[in-house]
Amino acid sequence: MSGDGAQGDPGEVGSGVAGVADVSRLERRYRSLLRVLPRWYRVEREEEMVGIFLADRGDGLDQEYGWPGWGEAAATAGLAVRVRLGAGRAAGSVVRLLGLAGLLGQLVLAAQSWSAAVWSGALGSGAAGVGGVPPWAWWADVVVLVAFACLVAGRRAAGRVVAGVAAVLASSPVLVEWVRAPSAVSWWPLVFAGPAWVAGAAVVAGFHAEAPPVSRRWWVAGAAGVLSGAVSGLLVPLSPVSVLAAWVVTAGAVVAARPWAGVGGAVPGR
Repeated sequence: MSGDGAQGDPGEVGSGVAGVADVSRLERRYRSLLRVLPRWYRVEREEEMVGIFLADRGDGLDQEYGWPGWGEAAATAGLAVRVRLGAGRAAGSVVRLLGLAGLLGQLVLAAQSWSAAVWSGALGSGAAGVGGVPPWAWWADVVVLVAFACLVAGRRAAGRVVAGVAAVLASSPVLVEWVRAPSAVSWWPLVFAGPAWVAGAAVVAGFHAEAPPVSRRWWVAGAAGVLSGAVSGLLVPLSPVSVLAAWVVTAGAVVAARPWAGVGGAVPGR
């Protein structure tokens, strides 16, 4: 391809640039990288950011053939996530609600399983859980509890790490089945792993340093959900129906506690 800076694509040139002929390929590549950021953010910060990126890259060959570094690309992608899911952003509020509700739903499921196991005496007998989930996998519930508590208590960094660990642990039953019978993996472990993956991803993406504080009402929602799950585990045999009921209980606990009302701007209008 013989195109050069003099034939640059006007669509890749940011606002405020002196002229297309003055724009190097490296600058155009930086401006393309910055497109992961919202338009309103680029209007305010693009020129400043491009200037910083190019400050130490004045070599002619670098200007023609250079590319943004991996570290710069990763930092820009992280900034894009924080800006798009920041305080006062509707998308961020939805993602954080999804993450916390996902963890709460897993706690309700855990309360069902543990209360049923204690009541029946299965705990400690080596019996598998509902759907053949191995007993050792039950202890992953403690990790979910720690993740939920960390986030509500304001320890976001720890909460993100532990939620990620919980999502990985939730993958274990799926991997075990896949190793045992790769051609006949059942859907049942995915019922537990799927929400854990979604919740883990939402927590990691949504609870960054600039995210608003978590409403203390989540403690109420958590207590109500776990108590309801424990009671339902005693009354209803563990089954696909009880799993569905756990998520209904979770939705009811969240709606009743209205945790988004406890923090100003936690769920903005836009």
